[in-house]
Amino acid sequence: MSNDWQQGIEQLLSQSRVSFLATMGKHGPETSMAPFAIHNGNILLHLSKLAKHAANIENNPNIGLMICTPEAQASSPLALPRLSVQGEARLVPDERLASARAVYLKNIPDAEQLFSFGDFRLFQLAPAQIHWVGGFGKARKISLDQWLAI
Repeated sequence: MSNDWQQGIEQLLSQSRVSFLATMGKHGPETSMAPFAIHNGNILLHLSKLAKHAANIENNPNIGLMICTPEAQASSPLALPRLSVQGEARLVPDERLASARAVYLKNIPDAEQLFSFGDFRLFQLAPAQIHWVGGFGKARKISLDQWLAI
């Protein structure tokens, strides 16, 4: 059995630092852009509580997240490899904050000064559903065990 999908996900995660975040707002779904990092299988998001998406997460922690290949890297936007994740976002617990912060800053070093701002907090998305599309006809669900192995 081919592991092309694993290599595709690894490549996507190594070349993209931006995700598209979907939260449930007061009047329906809302989307935003959020840099991310991966730590112990969770997706880290450093969000300002002044932003609507942070308030939305506090009201309903069930979110969706999409990581997509930049358009310039494919001849057709329909063939762009992408990863869609749904799950629950919660604040990173205090006992894991130092290690999660170090991982996040390794991936997004420009965010270092934001950690000194009182309104920024580090969330972790625990994936519950993971769906990979590697291009035309290359879609599959990814189990949590498969995700943790990547």
